[in-house]
Amino acid sequence: MTGRSDQFPHGAAATVIRPMRADEVEQVAAMVRGLARDIGASTVPQLTAAGLAAAHDLIDTVVAEEHGRLTGACLGLMTYSTWRGARGLYVVDLFVMPEARGRNIGERLLRHMGRRFAARGARFIKLEVDATNAAAARFYARLGFAKKTEDRLHILEHDQFTGFISSGGET
Repeated sequence: MTGRSDQFPHGAAATVIRPMRADEVEQVAAMVRGLARDIGASTVPQLTAAGLAAAHDLIDTVVAEEHGRLTGACLGLMTYSTWRGARGLYVVDLFVMPEARGRNIGERLLRHMGRRFAARGARFIKLEVDATNAAAARFYARLGFAKKTEDRLHILEHDQFTGFISSGGET
């Protein structure tokens, strides 16, 4: 992947969008946990710095930095759609610190991540929005994302997953 960063001035401050460094995993993990707090989610993400570092081969992360301080992060991974016959970017999380919102940082993070994945063959972006996060739904709609009401999310959480794979005999 390219190590290119995008820098655009905003007033006196300059925001740089760039790949996350290894020494920033704790800050990014804290941002993801902050997202749950900000939307009032009853479940707090279990992401830790160690977990994010261990997933470096799976999750790509770009950050927004202003004056040496992280103000946002976008975490994504490559997916594949058999229906589209194409690779795509799956946005795992996008977060901007409350004090940095309203300055297009989220859009810039998402565009930067999109460019990184397009360079690897991605032709679409897919993401999920918590049902209670109306601001995020408006943000993505403003950017042209279409809400796919025909898709439904189904998950086997850890205990159910373990039970499922350990029962039913051999294949």
